Amino acid sequence: MRKIKSICTLLAALVIMASCASNDTEVTLYGEAAITAFTLGKLKKYETKEDSDGNITTNVTTFTGSSYKFIIDQVEHKIYNTDSLPVGTDAKHILCTITTAKNSVPMFKDLEEKDAWMLYSSIDSIDFTNPRTVRVVSSDGNGHTDYDVRVNVHKQKGDTIEWELMDVDFPSDPVLPQGIKQLLGGFDIEEYALSDKNKLMVSYDLGMTWTQDIPDTHEDIDEVPTKDVALVTYPMNMADRTMYVLMAGTCNGSISVWRKIVDLDWGAPESSWSYMDRAGEEEFDLPVLSNLSLVYYDKSILAFGGDYKTIYQSRDNGITWKTNKAYVMPKDFNYQVESVKAAVDEEDYIWLYCKLINGDKQVWRGRLNRLGWFYQ
Repeated sequence: MRKIKSICTLLAALVIMASCASNDTEVTLYGEAAITAFTLGKLKKYETKEDSDGNITTNVTTFTGSSYKFIIDQVEHKIYNTDSLPVGTDAKHILCTITTAKNSVPMFKDLEEKDAWMLYSSIDSIDFTNPRTVRVVSSDGNGHTDYDVRVNVHKQKGDTIEWELMDVDFPSDPVLPQGIKQLLGGFDIEEYALSDKNKLMVSYDLGMTWTQDIPDTHEDIDEVPTKDVALVTYPMNMADRTMYVLMAGTCNGSISVWRKIVDLDWGAPESSWSYMDRAGEEEFDLPVLSNLSLVYYDKSILAFGGDYKTIYQSRDNGITWKTNKAYVMPKDFNYQVESVKAAVDEEDYIWLYCKLINGDKQVWRGRLNRLGWFYQ
């Protein structure tokens, strides 16, 4: 970029440019100074990886910056992108295209010399690691507008969980109603539990009374899980006022998954449970997991249990289950654990309440980074 140490120098340049026009050309100068469009060119992204032997490699890729829209606030004179660029983007060397009104001239405030300005050029890269001031001078030289330009770049990988060990009180075990051996959870108007006789029970009055929810006459009654049972409920994405209830556990040594769709509209038909039979399609079944715990997270279901070294995810409402590299247990997790109860709060944090074999208790909290970003 060409450095200008005085605005007067720029004004003189504008006068010379106007006077150099041919006599047959009418030059109109304007007092307006504004940026009307701001876009980025092709950008570089650096990604560092470490293999199992500790060798570190850095891969360089490019992507199209123009797909990231920039907001131009003409009142506050701010320019910024709400959709941040990916982590690893080279913000120090960015090509941008600036469109101005009425031939007004843009220039960047120099990073080193306080009173110096750099004439903008679309072929010169610009350092946007910090906010930059762009001054647009009107073509008649009588006015200017300063803009604060921020190119937002993510500092974290979006699909990574940052776990932290929490110093909080461990929740006490619930008091079980008579005839109930395990409370499974539920939603506003329905609570579920497993009875002493391994029957799935439901309560519509906050646990005051319980009735059997899968009748003994059900055609798949022999497939109802009786061990390591977990249940999760969540609103269905494709239907208003409809809850999806998923139950999983062990039955006769095999995994058993059931579902129930509850229509909350007045006068809706009574809902019933369905056994999700995947005979012959076991490749992506949820494995048998001791002390199974289920949570609904980021529009999917997560399953914790077994040796706790693997977290399983279902994106199709419990039909198939796969691993996802985004979901890993805490690096310093103590696997000498008796049981883990998972929960999710309103701020999209996953909570792991761990009872260790030695009697100690630990609480971990983690969240996918992107779910905590103000701008995605």
